[in-house]
Amino acid sequence: MRQYLHHNDFGCISRCPTGCCLHLYFGNVALCLKRAEVTDWSAVTARLYERHAAVLPDPATRCITLPGPVACQAFVFNLEEIFMLHDLLKGASLLLEAEALLAGDAIS
Repeated sequence: MRQYLHHNDFGCISRCPTGCCLHLYFGNVALCLKRAEVTDWSAVTARLYERHAAVLPDPATRCITLPGPVACQAFVFNLEEIFMLHDLLKGASLLLEAEALLAGDAIS
């Protein structure tokens, strides 16, 4: 049974049953991410949203790109989608951080 860390109308992040990674499901994209990648992608999506939120003439236009995990691949989003992706990543990142603090695994 999957343990969902966070979900919204666009997708979810769940813990892999073996504990090796996290599964991100967003629209019709599914990725396996290491814990550090969740935090990294959360920061990247926040910067993308901040950069484009005030300047896009049409927020529904898919013109925001996020590099994919392999060369020559990019994911394309509109403003709402990049916000919702950031919501998933940030929510999961905060829960993982809380788990680490409660387990005493926090890095000083």
